[in-house]
Amino acid sequence: MINVTYLYDFYSAFKTQLNKGRSESVIVYTENLDLSRFNQDDYRTNLGKWLKEKYRHTKIDVVVVIGHTALNYLLRNEKPLWPDVPVLFTLASDVEITKIHLPTNVTGKTIRADFANIVSLAKSVLPDTRRIALVGNVPSLDIYRTYLPEQIARMSGQIDIVDLRGRPIEELRQLVSALPEDSVIYFTTLTYDSKQQKRIDHAEALEEIAHIANRPILTDDPTTIGQGPLAVTSFDPIKEGKDTAQLVSKVLNGSDISHIRVSNSQYTALLDWRQLERWGVDEKKLPPGSEVRFYTPPVWVLYRWQILTTVAVITILFGLLIALLIERQRRSKAVEESRQRLAQVAHMNRKITASIYSEMIAHELIQPLAAILSNVEAAQMFLQADSPSLDQVRQILVNIQRDDLRASDLIKSMRGLLKKSESEVINIDIHQVIRNVLNFLAGEAKIRHVQLNEVLAPRAFVISANVAQLQQVIVNILLNGMDAIHEKDSFVRRISIHTEISGKNAVLVSIADTGTGFNDNVARVFDSFFTTKPEGMGLGLSITDAIVQAHGGQIWAENATEGGIVRFKLPLSQSELK
Repeated sequence: MINVTYLYDFYSAFKTQLNKGRSESVIVYTENLDLSRFNQDDYRTNLGKWLKEKYRHTKIDVVVVIGHTALNYLLRNEKPLWPDVPVLFTLASDVEITKIHLPTNVTGKTIRADFANIVSLAKSVLPDTRRIALVGNVPSLDIYRTYLPEQIARMSGQIDIVDLRGRPIEELRQLVSALPEDSVIYFTTLTYDSKQQKRIDHAEALEEIAHIANRPILTDDPTTIGQGPLAVTSFDPIKEGKDTAQLVSKVLNGSDISHIRVSNSQYTALLDWRQLERWGVDEKKLPPGSEVRFYTPPVWVLYRWQILTTVAVITILFGLLIALLIERQRRSKAVEESRQRLAQVAHMNRKITASIYSEMIAHELIQPLAAILSNVEAAQMFLQADSPSLDQVRQILVNIQRDDLRASDLIKSMRGLLKKSESEVINIDIHQVIRNVLNFLAGEAKIRHVQLNEVLAPRAFVISANVAQLQQVIVNILLNGMDAIHEKDSFVRRISIHTEISGKNAVLVSIADTGTGFNDNVARVFDSFFTTKPEGMGLGLSITDAIVQAHGGQIWAENATEGGIVRFKLPLSQSELK
């Protein structure tokens, strides 16, 4: 029995091979005689009349017949239609062809349709097989296996036969579910239910039997593989199509068909991998040349190189991750060491600054201390009088308190400059830091006759910073500006500090002076050891740059009309952005 899919593959290969190398395609006419379903005498007669009429005016060079049933029909009934046309048959049972007297202009290819093949395949795949249960239509309805009764009789001495053909479907369900363990089922063609006396679908019947059967199923229909059978005897439709096309080409090219001998094709075993696993069949017992379908190899076999590649990539990535973590640890350690060294250098810079301006600080402290001493002496004099004036004493005490607070503020400013708390980072308003520095340098500015102006934004700008280091930044810039004003010796001696928001998350501080400016050196002012002062070391602004960058900010210098401007930008704290 040959289905549509099998014939499609056969016909595609046949037509492709037939037209291979030809400048003009061969015209192929196809007819489906459908003799398996319509086998009545009047149908055969009317079919012959219709074919005669259809091809009355068409020249036929070769007739290709598929199967021995169609060949029998052509030779017995319709040979006069093409009396002198060569006939090539294919996919025909070798047993049936031996029963036909072939005219000299008829030859072709046969297939080994033999019950012995089923028996051999069963014993090869399942060595314990002792009996075969036949399931299908009664022999009279199986026109494709007319050879089967004779072959069963011949093989009965080698294996037990359990003939279940023609049994009603309901009865078959019970019988195939209780077969002995040494049995296999040979499923032929089942298209008729004898009890209900109606036609049934062959494929649906096969799937139902396969589902409830307790033993494996074998068939000789290759199109049923995947629908329940364990194994089938098959013939490659593509190879058969090509071989048939080659025979036709020989005839079309002038070869005498009587000299072409009948050839035979051996079957190939097709097996369903899922059924092999279901029935526990050892793959080593499969016949040589077998083809296993629906095989799903293990993941390792299916994706071996992908898995190896993935493992290699993961290993490399893991190695890189470890290397990055080690590098990150080293960099963190280096950054921490850098911060500590920066803090040490900044602290030294502050101490140097404090020592340079200690005279100024001492001068500033002498004034309130002298005032306090004078007020104490005056108070003692008032208290020694016969009638001391308590109001005057109270006023003296107020003056003493005022001068004491002034001296205290100066000392606190000095302590803030010298305090070594470099690792302490807090949230602070930058305006408070600026005002503290301006208060600290007010005396120095007065001595140098420099006016300090603050133009601070009305809102607070909270940043996360080390207060001592941030003070050092502003001190260094202000002192550098005072030195520039002293070098210029201009009439306008002023330094202005301006703050504003920069973008959405930073504060910009601009410190402008009326000094000499930076001229062409504006790009180098923050380089280490670069200075234009004869007595300078070139470290003040370099340390300032390092501190600003350590706080995640930026600093740069610009030339202005009246002098120079140093600007630095620092990020606002996260609490300020919320």
